[in-house]
Amino acid sequence: MFIGGVETQRAARGPSHARRSTNVFLPSRESYPPLPPLAATNPSSGGLSVWDAAVSEARRRRADPNQSEGEKAPREATLLVVGTRGAGKTTLLQRFLDREEPPRTTLALEYTYGRKSGKTLVKDVGHLWELGGGLLFTSLLATPITPRSLSQLTVVLMLDLSRPETIWADLERLLATLEPLTLSLFSVAPQEEIQKVVAEAPGLKEQLEEAVAKRRVPDHQDQDKMTPFPVPLVIVGGKYDLFQEMEPEGKKVICRALRFAAHTHGASLQFFSARDPGLIKKAKELLSHFAFGTVESKSVAQDYNKPLIIPAGSDNLGAITGTMDDQHAMTLDAWRHTFTARFPQEHEEKSSVLPEDPGRDPNYREPDVDNLRAQKDEDLERVRREVGRSSARWADLDLS
Repeated sequence: MFIGGVETQRAARGPSHARRSTNVFLPSRESYPPLPPLAATNPSSGGLSVWDAAVSEARRRRADPNQSEGEKAPREATLLVVGTRGAGKTTLLQRFLDREEPPRTTLALEYTYGRKSGKTLVKDVGHLWELGGGLLFTSLLATPITPRSLSQLTVVLMLDLSRPETIWADLERLLATLEPLTLSLFSVAPQEEIQKVVAEAPGLKEQLEEAVAKRRVPDHQDQDKMTPFPVPLVIVGGKYDLFQEMEPEGKKVICRALRFAAHTHGASLQFFSARDPGLIKKAKELLSHFAFGTVESKSVAQDYNKPLIIPAGSDNLGAITGTMDDQHAMTLDAWRHTFTARFPQEHEEKSSVLPEDPGRDPNYREPDVDNLRAQKDEDLERVRREVGRSSARWADLDLS
């Protein structure tokens, strides 16, 4: 199983022994042989320093397919969870990591990780980033989206199904923000950091292009309509328990529009509710596949009266539109018009309201910090009163 958070180890302490008083004569400092410098070379490692030898050995183990099970490097992957504010991103990650504590508001960009025992002696690591605030903090996406993480990055885009007035606007804006960030790393003139990574891992650009090509479904009837996202993309519809109470025609429009967007971007689409154990299990299987490389579930559910579960490449335009006649006329612009005509979208300023002061949020209660803050507030108020009295005395003075 995998565990989120920080692993700690306690060293075993043996029984204490009483010290006996003895006369011990220690040699002088001059009698010790001189210590070698830290960067001293090791003849057995080809003249490399200890640090360089360790780095070289780590690279050799990663590149050697015949190494023993205990020597294999752990698999590392990165999940970046973005989406509508309040859609349930934190809850999704907590269920994935089997955490039971109540979720709290994500302030900006938060990081955690999960570990899972695989077939080898080492544990695979999943780096989990969550962007809070909806569209407010998208400038922070450059932190998890780096050349080093790009080859193992999966984007999880979560939308609030209970608020149709935000679905299409948030979907388009987030995709429009994420796609240039990933494509910019293919630049002909990369930045200094990218140049360094490319120097360490030659062929990175080719590897990423090959990964995109592998995600194309061969001989798919809709190949000319499908443009896979630069990295694996998962669209999650949150709060399905509220969505299922919506009137049927509205649900049909939302489901078809999301299916079209996911299908044309080469993305997986899945609905989620923290109140449904079955959907929690399916979500954990999906995230585990991208974070730890476990076997992907083959379940498919396309009925809009039930939670959608559609792996990437398993859908088709005929099934989405319900007819084979007008599927070639359907475009993203056409679906935008259909969706927004039925569900007018909120303006950007409504979706970008600054979050409330976290210092007043009971979920972030810290007694020591809160007591010190209260003391400083009292000190500040006392200074203000003293300044006010001093100002009043000076005002009463007759300086004429």
